Amino acid sequence: MQEGISLFNRKPQKGIEFLVNAKKLGESPEEICTFLKNTPGLDKAMIGDYLGENEELALKVMHSYVDSHNFRGMEFDEAIRTLLLGFRLPGEAQKIDRIMEKFAERYCKCNPKAFTSADTAYVLAYSVILLNTDAHNPTVKTKASRKYPNISNDARCNVV
Repeated sequence: MQEGISLFNRKPQKGIEFLVNAKKLGESPEEICTFLKNTPGLDKAMIGDYLGENEELALKVMHSYVDSHNFRGMEFDEAIRTLLLGFRLPGEAQKIDRIMEKFAERYCKCNPKAFTSADTAYVLAYSVILLNTDAHNPTVKTKASRKYPNISNDARCNVV
């Protein structure tokens, strides 16, 4: 098992494949989801990277992972934080997009009156992640601002 965890922490798909072939892990998305949620020693960044993959099994695992959360009655930001306790979002925008799209769908299913559509929840979720990254990631040199430098004062009041 330790060898599989170590391999997962370097190459997540190879680690999963190794553990399934060694019969240490079942091959269903639900079993892999449980492994990702409950196994100590897994690198949270690698869990996020795996969950964001656009490969059939990884997508099913990500869906199972998000669906395993009950966001009923939670505020939107609390639900995002709850989801992200178990993994670190990957750096690739497409991977974040897939995860946030599924999160929005699940949040709306748990809280049917919160948003008019899952698309609205998705846009908000993705925006929250982008703003959080902008505010807290030291590699972002030019931070977002409420100022509109290229807009005249007359037009500004219509934008805000």
